[in-house]
Amino acid sequence: MKELFPGYFREEHGELSDIWKQAVFVFDANILLNIYRYSNKSSEGFLRILKQIQDRVWISHQAVEEYFQNRLAVIKSQEAAYDDTMKNIDALESKLDNNRQHPFLNKSSLDELQATFSKIKQELSESKKYHSDRILNDPIKDTLASIFEGKIGAPYTEKEYETVFKDGETRYRRFIPPGYKDSNKAKEADSFNDQKRKFGDLVVWLQTLAHANDSAKDVIFITDDKKEDWWEIFNGKTIGPRPELVKEFKDFTSKRFYMYRADTFLNNANEFLNSNIDAETLAEVKQVHLDKSVFTALQKYKPLHDLVFYLNMQKLSVGSKLPSERELSEVVGYNRTVIREQLVRLESYEYVDINHGKSTLLIKELPSLNTLEKDD
Repeated sequence: MKELFPGYFREEHGELSDIWKQAVFVFDANILLNIYRYSNKSSEGFLRILKQIQDRVWISHQAVEEYFQNRLAVIKSQEAAYDDTMKNIDALESKLDNNRQHPFLNKSSLDELQATFSKIKQELSESKKYHSDRILNDPIKDTLASIFEGKIGAPYTEKEYETVFKDGETRYRRFIPPGYKDSNKAKEADSFNDQKRKFGDLVVWLQTLAHANDSAKDVIFITDDKKEDWWEIFNGKTIGPRPELVKEFKDFTSKRFYMYRADTFLNNANEFLNSNIDAETLAEVKQVHLDKSVFTALQKYKPLHDLVFYLNMQKLSVGSKLPSERELSEVVGYNRTVIREQLVRLESYEYVDINHGKSTLLIKELPSLNTLEKDD
């Protein structure tokens, strides 16, 4: 059964260990872009892992194109994040500025808070400048260029692209992964660049298949894409790579295919490569993925957007109980089944904890709808 349906079986630990010893590590563009979203410490840790395995890394030409197309926009979005944090500190500082409004705080405590605010703002200002300087002087880009030197796939010719576009239309109509979730990216436009964007994931996949076949190697593919045309998702939980991808890979190459998000890649690097990535870095890398995932979901699912908007208006503190599904259904305007689906989504992003039959607790501050970020 496993031979015929490989995508429905998880690798045993021994098999996984063997794959990690000899497989090619293939990276998606979003993995390289997310390095800019990490703290300096976490970025350096991730790049250290890439250097550790640089003899076995590879990246498709399509993924490198997407990295360069989006790099400056990601850097700019991080500048905006610094500005938002500074505004929040200024607002809190303003509230505490007049000690007459705070009879329970003495002047020395307020002075200590003022000093802390000043220190944080100074650190933020320095970090923002360091980050902004990457537009012209980018050590991350330089390090990646060194790691992937000679390990980038060849570009498609225009004729090869046209073949992919034609075959891709058929695949997308039949919901054959990957990429069909991007079918709306060029619905009414048919320029060459629009088509490349629409079929970008498929191009990455086909170029990866070709490289694996030529090199006769198993592949570990690392992506922070969260869409269902890459991952098998059930009840909001990610099970693993789409079984169709595992089977297509095996049929085409006779080799094994495995897939990780950035955080699970680092976790496994600790186990199989003795990489010593600390818990703080692992948590941050996971959080960056979750943040981007929930922002994408908020843009995609109106019921989720409306539910989060209502909950934010209630100004609930972490640890608070959410209103019941019945109450939320009445005030947000969706039936209880839809409300329950959105709560399950929020639980999968680790914002709430659902205690079935009892209550739902807010375990992390909900995202602000003012900071929705366009997906890469």
